[in-house]
Amino acid sequence: MHWKEVLPSNRYVAYMSDHANSLDHDVLAMLYQPLIGSLAYSLYMTFCVDIQKQPTKKIERTHKALMTLTGQHLDDIFSERKKLEAIGLLTVYRKKEDEEYIYYYHLHLPMDAADFFKDDLLSVFLYNKLGSKDHYRELRQSFTIDTFDTTDLDNVTQGFNQVFTSIHPSELKSTNPDLLEILSSSDPLVGRSKAKIPYQMEEEVDFDFQQLLAYLPSFIPKDELENSKNQRLIYQLSFIYKLSAEEMANVIQDAMLHAEKLDLEQLRTQAKRRYRMNEKDEPPRLGLRKQPDELKSLKKVPETNEEKTIHYFETTAPIEYLEELSDGAKVYEGDMDIIERLIFEYKLSPGVVNVLLDYIFMVNDKKLSKALAFKIAGHWNRKKISTVKEAMELAKKENQKSQEFQAKKDRPFTPKNKPFSGAVKTEPLPKWMTDENWQSDEGTDEDLEKAKQEAARYREMLRKKKQEQKGES
Repeated sequence: MHWKEVLPSNRYVAYMSDHANSLDHDVLAMLYQPLIGSLAYSLYMTFCVDIQKQPTKKIERTHKALMTLTGQHLDDIFSERKKLEAIGLLTVYRKKEDEEYIYYYHLHLPMDAADFFKDDLLSVFLYNKLGSKDHYRELRQSFTIDTFDTTDLDNVTQGFNQVFTSIHPSELKSTNPDLLEILSSSDPLVGRSKAKIPYQMEEEVDFDFQQLLAYLPSFIPKDELENSKNQRLIYQLSFIYKLSAEEMANVIQDAMLHAEKLDLEQLRTQAKRRYRMNEKDEPPRLGLRKQPDELKSLKKVPETNEEKTIHYFETTAPIEYLEELSDGAKVYEGDMDIIERLIFEYKLSPGVVNVLLDYIFMVNDKKLSKALAFKIAGHWNRKKISTVKEAMELAKKENQKSQEFQAKKDRPFTPKNKPFSGAVKTEPLPKWMTDENWQSDEGTDEDLEKAKQEAARYREMLRKKKQEQKGES
């Protein structure tokens, strides 16, 4: 645990010997991040950016300041830091001063792509993490360059002495002490080492923000857009609604037409409006996502009712789920907005969103309540719920607690030791939450066949609707 090693009050000095270029950032994001995870990658980039904006190329802060900067607990920072050490991106030293340790974090640049793929351990580690031969080949291909055969060509390059005037030997000598001192200085300079960085053996927005600013007219205050919160929303909306820099500039202009400050809700509204102008009635791709393979609980053919329910939630996109609930009707704009925010802002996986929707629709008279959805989503996010099975189990536990609390609240006063024989009102709930036999396969063949036919009817209705929309366009 971190308190045995480092405390929030401990100071650290972070520094680098070289300057990271754009190719280093590509290697870190595409090759290292799959190995160390997004949190460790983010910690490295936080150090890197903080260091490189300093004239001295080093920073000194407390770990408490680092916690504030990253929004992470010191336990998480400590565990992610160890990943950076193990992969060869960080060397850690420490020294005791005044009964307290000072830590020194020496950040190293990543290997270049050629050395990375030549490294047996890292290349195999990456292949296993990606889990796909095609994905690995595609990633490797993105770092390849075409070679050019110069065997049959004549080299006509001019030499130094053919272009520049030669220097007389007497000009190479100097008696000026200041010049001698400068020429003989051994101060370390920025330079890329060719040696590999040893690693320890013990243990998604393509958007040009500057281009967007260039598209905006002069009367739009640029400083209003450079606010980090506003920038984040601009990136999010451009990603969700597939808007280019020029289209996003038009959205901002529409949102600030009669205002000097950027209204975030108005920005969302204008982004949706422009999206529908471009895409007609097709929902955003975000809501059409399905549960990623790595988050699927079920790795076999579903047999029991519970497994079939999990399989359905894992293989159906939230937008499609809402369409099936509405017999293929168009998804309401407000519901679409809620789904987008559940996935993008609350970081819920699509399958977990389906569980949440199923629960809310059942207890809320087939209506999707924004307040209730976001309240549950915030709780599930804090609980780090990522799979359908986890979401269903947590929903059952929370519902049981709620019913017990409501039973006590609704129970009328009775004399001491006299049992209460009245009924307590309960809300309707999904079958997977209430039916004790749901985990078994006690459903009849007739019920199963009926469910299959109903699902097939919904999907056929969706297919016809999409074909009609394509024909209209």
